[in-house]
Amino acid sequence: MDCVHSLCGNEVIGWWYGSLPKGCQLCMRGSKVVVFVTGVCGVNCFYCPISVERRKMRALYADEESIQRIEDVLDEISFVQAEGLSITGGEPFQRYDLVIKIIEMVKSAIGSRFHIHLYTSGLGATRSAIEYLDKIGLDEIRFHIVSESVWRLVKYTVNNTSMDVGIEVPALPGSREMLWKIITTASSIGAKFVNINELEVSETNIDNILLRGFKLSSNGRTVHGSMETAMEAVERASAAKLNIAVHYCPALYKDSIQHRERLRRKSNTCKNYYDGISEEGLLIRHGEEVVPLIALCSKKYELGYGAATANSRS
Repeated sequence: MDCVHSLCGNEVIGWWYGSLPKGCQLCMRGSKVVVFVTGVCGVNCFYCPISVERRKMRALYADEESIQRIEDVLDEISFVQAEGLSITGGEPFQRYDLVIKIIEMVKSAIGSRFHIHLYTSGLGATRSAIEYLDKIGLDEIRFHIVSESVWRLVKYTVNNTSMDVGIEVPALPGSREMLWKIITTASSIGAKFVNINELEVSETNIDNILLRGFKLSSNGRTVHGSMETAMEAVERASAAKLNIAVHYCPALYKDSIQHRERLRRKSNTCKNYYDGISEEGLLIRHGEEVVPLIALCSKKYELGYGAATANSRS
């Protein structure tokens, strides 16, 4: 999905200039599974939206569902018929051992072409750790710039690995010049993209957001001015014809498109002949809407279906 000479997109899916990263392309199709490996971070960003339930060292989720075994990730991939996987947290480098196990398991079961990307603030990351992730097949890494020191890791990763390297940050109203500096710095050191997320409000960050003088948008779920800040950055990058992709991702898109399409894919795999699928992607069973959880879907198949299906896709 390229848009080199102008902007692509719309108000729902977002706007971008340049080539969208592979992880975002899969997200737009609802064909990406999100694995949350820990709620521990250490950076303590005031805008962090992670729920209270997830703020634990050993919190482990496949999409919206809490799981106990990493093998459940393979089942989720199979039921979603996913084409890619993202690893996030918290800070994934705080559970580096688990990240390695997940990447090695998925690549071994499905094949090297299955796309995996990872989000990090760089806390706990080392050069050797990043090199090893590249060695075992991590395809894309996205750095959250929380301090100037993170740029050293970004530059090292660009120059010493085969991974696609990008930056992912929220759009804070009033931070136009800081955001522009992030974009131009990323471009100058050879990063491939900058993703700018609309600033979301949750029960865990709303007090910190309001205390800093930010105001809520009319929908009550995002921060007023965040969209405008992000859009100005994308337009500025396009006007300057920078050699880097810049992408604005609205909060609305994650709920109305990404989540719904992923649920729809999973429900389609898990439904019986008498089931339907709602507009929101849920199963309709015996007249009631049902979330297609892993345990529910697994009842339709014999033990080992997930691994068998995953291997068949390699």
